[in-house]
Amino acid sequence: MLTYSTRPRGGVVHALKLAERLCTLGADVTLYSLARSDDATSLAGYFREIAAPFRIFPYEWHPELITRLERMIDAYADKLPRDCDVYHAQDCVGGTSLASMKRRGMITAPVFRTIHHVDDFAEPRLFEFEKKAVALADHRFVVSDYWKEALKRDYGHESVVTFNGLDLSDFDGRPPRRSQNPTVLFVGGLEPRKGLTSLIAAFALVLREVPDAKLVAVAKTGFRGTDEVGTFRAQTEALGLGGSIEFHESLSQGDLLQMYSDCDLLVLPSKTEGWGLALMEAMACEKPVVATRVGGIPELVRDGTDGILVEPGDVDGLAEAVVGLLKDRGLRERLGTNGRRRVSGFSWDSTARVVLGEYEKALQAV
Repeated sequence: MLTYSTRPRGGVVHALKLAERLCTLGADVTLYSLARSDDATSLAGYFREIAAPFRIFPYEWHPELITRLERMIDAYADKLPRDCDVYHAQDCVGGTSLASMKRRGMITAPVFRTIHHVDDFAEPRLFEFEKKAVALADHRFVVSDYWKEALKRDYGHESVVTFNGLDLSDFDGRPPRRSQNPTVLFVGGLEPRKGLTSLIAAFALVLREVPDAKLVAVAKTGFRGTDEVGTFRAQTEALGLGGSIEFHESLSQGDLLQMYSDCDLLVLPSKTEGWGLALMEAMACEKPVVATRVGGIPELVRDGTDGILVEPGDVDGLAEAVVGLLKDRGLRERLGTNGRRRVSGFSWDSTARVVLGEYEKALQAV
């Protein structure tokens, strides 16, 4: 199983949990990942300990996007074993490398790909790269019914739904709350599709109603690998919000649990989304969520029951939802309780059984 990073991004979290569960079901799984050759922390291992064998391959980072992607693809092609029964990529880097290896006769086994989303809001060249990688897979998984339909409608590809799971025990025993202020949390990548720009703009409106509110943004570097947090800091300063918003780029699992304990709600204002693992994590912590009505989110968050849904880019609607929750403790508690109950129905064991069944079908057809 291949994933492009060792950091706690959605696809990486999915890959680690899935690999561990497949191992418990009797599959012989090895996880392969990439890390910059100058990043000693990432080369040493993942953001958490994992109960599955793994190897991490270094690659030479380059500031130009396509060159960087080519180096990542080559690192896999040079070092991956050639004799596996099944290959499973969690992103376009691994998927492209496997397709190239198969085309050149380096591997012959079935190639699977999990499509978490197809991002048309990112760098246009990356979008084209991703579309080609989706087309090259032998078999495809998606993480929501929305993306199953979209993949068929927009790209003509069939797929099997494997929802993201959740282990509630990962979020039990949280540390006590430290924040004395009404606190809003954002957890997501430093990329346009996550909608952090809209949230910052909305927070300026929130402060008119709740002047002591704080926004904590846990914003992580993604494929581009550039320091885009400066863009959001500049927006924050331009709006005069410097004292009300703080940014964190990379946190340990323990520190992230502290952030969930400290917040009153989580906001994920994505422009497009596969599923939204941060939403599941907040719901597991009994925190209400505000999210956009896009992608697979409405399959997870039931508007008015587990959280509040707004339209993407609706800054006024986003601010109204946040203010409403900050001012209504009873509503926060009701949505939080319902959210915990909701995510308890999503199991990594169920997901792994579906994946293993598809592996077996593919092998029988060889």
